[in-house]
Amino acid sequence: MKSLQGRLLIAAPSLSDPNFARTVILIAAHGEAGALGLILNRELDSEVPDVWRRVSQEPCARGGKLRHGGPVPGSLMVLHDHRPLADIVVGEDLYVATELASMESLAASDEGRALFYVGHSGWGAGQLEAELAEGSWLIAPARPEHVFGGRDHSLWKEAATLAGRREIHSIIAPRHLPEDPRAN
Repeated sequence: MKSLQGRLLIAAPSLSDPNFARTVILIAAHGEAGALGLILNRELDSEVPDVWRRVSQEPCARGGKLRHGGPVPGSLMVLHDHRPLADIVVGEDLYVATELASMESLAASDEGRALFYVGHSGWGAGQLEAELAEGSWLIAPARPEHVFGGRDHSLWKEAATLAGRREIHSIIAPRHLPEDPRAN
């Protein structure tokens, strides 16, 4: 299967696993060994500066809520748009910082966009492909506005609509779709 790195995974409406129901996940890495992603639409109650004090003595100029990346426990990660601080290149203007020095630079400045995550979503070799085959996920291209748009409550519906349109267009040539489907 072609790598899904830099794509959105959108939970299918039938996906009932409470860890992933109605989630939108950015796939940060995907290969033969498995995949790593970050849930885009799950905020936690903790504020970034409060958590930052437990991670580093360096100053934190960032505000906002800490985000829940998924059910796999792990260290802090930052999803951001500042290429020089990228430890993982996800896609155009989408990067992940995993090293403390990179995260300290991102935390110390309010320049650019950055989302701080605890935990992540992970799949072993072939696991994500099996879930895709059983229809648990929809796929759509990821753009920075999906990641940094700040629409936690509406992102799943918007992304599912986008993925559904792309699926319909792949099955039915767009020239056969009426402007208003009710006129069909």
